[in-house]
Amino acid sequence: MQNAVSAILSASSGPVAIFTDFDGTLVEIASHPDAIIVPDDLPARLRSLYSALDGALAVVTGRTIETIDSFLPAQDFSVTGSHGAERRHDGTSEGPAPHIVSNATAITRHVSDTLAGEDGLLVEPKPTGVAVHYRAAPEKGAMAGAALESALEGHPDFHAIAGKMVFEARPLSANKGAALEHLMQVKPFAGRTPVFIGDDVTDEDGFAAAERLGGFGVRIGQPAETRARFALPDIASLFAYFDALIAREPNTAASDFADQRVQESRVR
Repeated sequence: MQNAVSAILSASSGPVAIFTDFDGTLVEIASHPDAIIVPDDLPARLRSLYSALDGALAVVTGRTIETIDSFLPAQDFSVTGSHGAERRHDGTSEGPAPHIVSNATAITRHVSDTLAGEDGLLVEPKPTGVAVHYRAAPEKGAMAGAALESALEGHPDFHAIAGKMVFEARPLSANKGAALEHLMQVKPFAGRTPVFIGDDVTDEDGFAAAERLGGFGVRIGQPAETRARFALPDIASLFAYFDALIAREPNTAASDFADQRVQESRVR
């Protein structure tokens, strides 16, 4: 793990901008979207990373911005939610287009009606789409995918994507790569090396966009075919990379967090 972290840190030698997914990247995936557990030290770590990077930190997720705020309140970093369909940066929010919301509602209604009464399948409505989770019933994955494909008929501006035990409908115009490219045009991200971090198929657009703009991707989890240049085995190793970034910056808040981590490791 340490060699992988060192290699990523070496590639991060200049000023970097961090773009990170949430589920499976900052927090472990849970059996239900609401059941995830936020590590006790994650909020403080993100505040220190934000400070160390002069604000060049963004969460880019399929979750809504409102949901991220509920798990990580009182944070200043940028958030791009719903795979890029909604954004908040520097205190300014931009929501999805009304027709996207209305189409997403129709798709959600269709797939909910189709799968009504199916044990183990969870239909999760989103402002700009819908996710069908089958983690509790892996044998029903094909059923979940077919129901979503049927719901998308007549909605050419949407498509289905597959993730870890989930199928999700999202607008064709919304993806994490476009979200990264948008933020890279504004301060404090502009002029930095983009690093996109994620764990799933929906993060591949982010990995590719980071490479196009002179940066790289980091994939978290088990080995898989990916466009990310680097891989880390777990969230703990990602946090080690974050801590190394924090420790190397001449920033008081960042240094305080790094000193705290050293003291905790000595106690252990």
